Formats: sequence, C-alpha cells, structure tokens
Amino acid sequence: MKKSIKYEVSSYERSFLKGFSWELISFLIVAGAIYIFYGNLKSSLILSFVLTLIKIPFYFLHERIWKKIKWGKIYTTKPILK
Repeated sequence: MKKSIKYEVSSYERSFLKGFSWELISFLIVAGAIYIFYGNLKSSLILSFVLTLIKIPFYFLHERIWKKIKWGKIYTTKPILK
C-alpha cells in the first residue's frame, strides 16, 4: 500500500447532474414565485423553463472553473489502493 497526497475531484457527469438537480429545485421555486405574483400557471412554467435552460450551462461552467482553483481545497493523505 502506497501513501500519497490526493484530492478527489468530480467528474463532468457529476457536475452536470449536480447543476441539473439544483436547477430543478430552482425551477420549482421560480415557477411558484412567478405564479403567485402573476397568477398565470402557463406563463410561469414557460418563463421558468427558459431561465433553467439558460442557467444550467453557466452553473456547469462555474463548477468546473472552481474545480481548478486551489484556494480552500483540503489535501489529505489517504492510502491509494491499486
């Protein structure tokens, strides 16, 4: 068993699904707020859907950029099994 300094990173798929799940929650919150404010379910769903399509790629890029920033990462010594 060899010891090494290691930092676990997320895959592209994990980052995408993380962004997607957050946007699903955001979609429901925004749709509900627009519906409460305007009282039109169809318009609130359409606007929320468009906003979600715009925000998902930006959230994905935001996550990937932060993965490259070293500040605040904690490196630990863990055994690496091969």
